[in-house]
Amino acid sequence: MKPPSHGYGLTEMGEKALLGETDHELVSKALGGDQKAFRRIVEAHHSMAYAVVRAILGNREDVEDVLQNVFIKIYRGLRKFRGESKLSTWIYQIARNEALNERSKPRREFEPVDDLEIPDPASTSPEAGLGDRLLRHRLEKALSHLDEEQRVALELKYMGDRSYREISETMGIPVGTVKTHIHRGKIELKRIMMRPQSLSDQKETGNL
Repeated sequence: MKPPSHGYGLTEMGEKALLGETDHELVSKALGGDQKAFRRIVEAHHSMAYAVVRAILGNREDVEDVLQNVFIKIYRGLRKFRGESKLSTWIYQIARNEALNERSKPRREFEPVDDLEIPDPASTSPEAGLGDRLLRHRLEKALSHLDEEQRVALELKYMGDRSYREISETMGIPVGTVKTHIHRGKIELKRIMMRPQSLSDQKETGNL
């Protein structure tokens, strides 16, 4: 059998896909050739893995490439899951390691342009669309200045839509530590976003 595709639409089900079945039951079924069981594992953990990889890499094209590798590794390595931790924690470690490995590679000479959507002229003015893109660029750049734990916790909370408890279980840290990472990360983000842009930053965002 081969790993099923895992488009972003799969994330909508979230961990509801796991209701009624334990990690071990799903893993056992997937190892037995049950494609639906592996798809449910993907559905339940796709948004978390995406958030972790994106928090570490930032670049959307790299995120998608690495995410593909993450789920291939999960598929090929299911037999290594012993149940000593939650399945989400095991997948988190794979996603984190893959992202860190990618980040350690020499950067490309020409970075791919982020796949910014072209705004609909009927619904969005050119000025508003440009403003949204510039704000997103500044936010992503600000996120890159945070500690890894803060970035990951923020991504899981606000993009992965995870609760504090779920983030705690995934990252393997206490709930209080999760809250601290998110609180301090938000404060630091606000501080970075509020400070005046340097000349180089303005040139980079096209704000000159």
